[in-house]
Amino acid sequence: MGFYWSDNELKCKQDHKVYSVAEIVEGLTDPIYLYDLVGLRHRMSVYKDQVGKKGHVHYAVKANDHPRILKEFVDAGFGVDVVSGGEFSKCLAAGFSPADIVFSGVGKTSEEITLAISEGVGQINIECPQELERVAFVASHLGKKVSVAFRMNPDVDAETHPYIKTGFRENKFGMDRSFLPELERILAANSRHLELRGLTIHIGSQIRSVKPMVEAVEKTLIDFEVLRRRGFNLLSFDVGGGIGIDYESEDLEADETFIQEYLKKIREVLDPVGCEVVFEPGRSLVARFGVLLGEVQYIKKTPFKTFAILNTGMHHLMRPALYEAHHRIVPVKARPEGSAELYDVVGPICESADVLGRERMLPSLSQGDWLGIMDAGAYGAVMVSDYNSHRRPEAVFVGD
Repeated sequence: MGFYWSDNELKCKQDHKVYSVAEIVEGLTDPIYLYDLVGLRHRMSVYKDQVGKKGHVHYAVKANDHPRILKEFVDAGFGVDVVSGGEFSKCLAAGFSPADIVFSGVGKTSEEITLAISEGVGQINIECPQELERVAFVASHLGKKVSVAFRMNPDVDAETHPYIKTGFRENKFGMDRSFLPELERILAANSRHLELRGLTIHIGSQIRSVKPMVEAVEKTLIDFEVLRRRGFNLLSFDVGGGIGIDYESEDLEADETFIQEYLKKIREVLDPVGCEVVFEPGRSLVARFGVLLGEVQYIKKTPFKTFAILNTGMHHLMRPALYEAHHRIVPVKARPEGSAELYDVVGPICESADVLGRERMLPSLSQGDWLGIMDAGAYGAVMVSDYNSHRRPEAVFVGD
C-alpha cells in the first residue's frame, strides 16, 4: 500500500494493482503533486477503528485542503478542524455539515466568527478572553447560542521543532488556568449566547512520542474537573492533533502502530472521565499519501558539490527551507547500470534556502530525469507560493 521504491523505480501499490509513477509523469513538463487515495482511505480506517465509542475524529484541514482530499473525509464520515474562514468555506463547499466543524485558530476575525455562527458551527475553540467576548457579541447580534471550548496551554514541551510547538508557556496559543476566572465571568454575563462544551489542547506538530501528549491531557484534566465541580456540564475533551511520522522511513506499519499506541493511551486516561473525546489528526492521515514530482533541469558540478537543479523547490514544498525538515528523495526511474553519487537537490528559486535535500546519495542523475520528494501530502500543497511567479503544481490522483 502506498508509494514505494522497487526494481529501480517509484511505484504506487493500491490493493492488487501497481502503478508506475514513471508512466504517470511521461510527457509532463511541470511538477505535480501525486496522491494515493486508496492509501489515504486505509489510513482513515485505522483511526476510525481505534478511537473508541466516544471518540470523534476531526481532520485538521490545514494539513491539506484540496477539495478532492476533503471529499474523502466527507465520504468517510469524519468531522473537520479549521483555522480560518477560508477553510470553513472550503469545508462547507466540500459537503461537511457545519455541526461537524470545529473552528480553531488564534486570530479569528469578526467576519470569520460571524460566518461560523451564522452557518451553525459545531464548536469554536477560544484562545483568549477577548475572543470569547467577541464570540458572545456576534452571537447576541445574530440571536444564536454557540458552543465553545477553552483552549488550554498545559506548558508541556512537545519535543519537536520550535516553530511547531504550540503548548509551551512561551507560545502564543491557549491559556493557563489563571485565565479561568475572567472566562467564567464572561460566560456568566452571556449565558443566553454561550455554552461551554469542553476544553481543548494542541501542543504541537510532528510529535513522535506519546509521553508529552499524555502529560498534556493529564495536566488539563485538573482544570476540566475543577470546572465540572463549579457546575459546568463539560461534555467533551478535545486532545488536538500533532502525531508525526518518520520522514526517514517508508514504514507505513510503524506509523499505524504508533497511532494505535497513542489512541490507546489517550483512551486509558480519558475513558474514566465519561466525556466525548475529539481527535484532530492531520499529518498522520495525509502525509504519506502525497509525493511532489519534479524534473531535473541541470546537473551542475562544482569543485565542492554536485547540484541536481529541479523545476520544483521551496515554492512548492516549504518544509525543508522553513523547518530544515527531511524528506526522502528518490528517482522516479533509475538506470540499472548507474552508479550512486552525492547530490544537493535544489530548486529554481533565487534563494540559497531553496534546497529540498542536502548531500543525498542517489543513483546517477541526468538532465530530464524525474525525482520524487516523498511524504509531501501534509503541509506541502497548502504552503505553495507564487514566489518568482512560477506556476503552481497540479494535483493528480491515483485511485480516483
